[in-house]
Amino acid sequence: QLLDLKRANNIAITLSRFKLSNAEIKQAILKLDSATLTFDHLQMLLTLLPTPDEMKMLKAYKGDQDKLGVSERFLLTMARIPKVEARVQGFIFKLEFNSRKDDLKDKVTLMASTAKKVMDSTKFKGILEITLALGNFMNSGHSLGNAQGCSIESLLMLSGIRAGSNKKITLMHYLAALVASKEPHLLDFAHDLRGCKDAASMIVSALRQEMSQLLQCADELAKTLSDIAMPREGKKEMDSSTSTFIQIMTEFHEGAKVELEELQAKMAVMDERFKLLATYFGEDANSFSPNDFFTHVNSFVDQFEKSLKEMREIQKEKPKSSDGKDDMMGLFT
Repeated sequence: QLLDLKRANNIAITLSRFKLSNAEIKQAILKLDSATLTFDHLQMLLTLLPTPDEMKMLKAYKGDQDKLGVSERFLLTMARIPKVEARVQGFIFKLEFNSRKDDLKDKVTLMASTAKKVMDSTKFKGILEITLALGNFMNSGHSLGNAQGCSIESLLMLSGIRAGSNKKITLMHYLAALVASKEPHLLDFAHDLRGCKDAASMIVSALRQEMSQLLQCADELAKTLSDIAMPREGKKEMDSSTSTFIQIMTEFHEGAKVELEELQAKMAVMDERFKLLATYFGEDANSFSPNDFFTHVNSFVDQFEKSLKEMREIQKEKPKSSDGKDDMMGLFT
């Protein structure tokens, strides 16, 4: 036995889950047979492949191979596949590429489209104008009473400021009542901002990291193909299995490269939208955090709708005015 007992046992136990012979595993790797080796199989296989030290040990072994243990015979079979680890890594990349690429594309598209919808929303702009006017009115006679704008984060302060003697009524309630009474057509502004909740859960740095990893995997695959295509010592012609691997993976790599270039273009659009969004709302483009922005917008929407609902509940308990009108602002008089 060439391997230490723990390593040999781990390999043997994992191999038992494959229910395949060493030769079948080898052929599946060479032919990129995903029906035989699933994605999960390949992930497990990566942990079983011979290490550089084990490669040296196996090459140095001159004894009877039939006397080797199950794990040693498996490693010996894998060691005979040129660039075996790189091949398995490339195989995994091929199997997971579409799902990873599509997932990233969906997230980037959502972030970019949400940024545009927030900027394009005339109803949200109307809500902000009313909020600014309300804030200036509340601060009249003060240096803060002539503000030209307000940050999105500051909107959340409305829920913590009381409006009148009722401790349960805040400026957010007052804003909701004011909009409902004077500008009811703005009440469904949240419809324009419905992507903010999902966008707030996405970390932009993670999206960029995923893009970088996909590009790195594509580069590594290109190197693997180049290395495998080089003539091996003592061989003038490429064997059929290597030729098949190169043909399939070259076609995949060329297609993946085009799709990654398209994805990079979409990320550039997303980044440009973020810059425009920051400028539109008076934020510093260099320190602007899309995640924080979308989180604040989503929180504002939730607080506004909650306050509107509560005001309507209070309104139901109050008698209508003498003229029969059901004006929510009457609750503050």
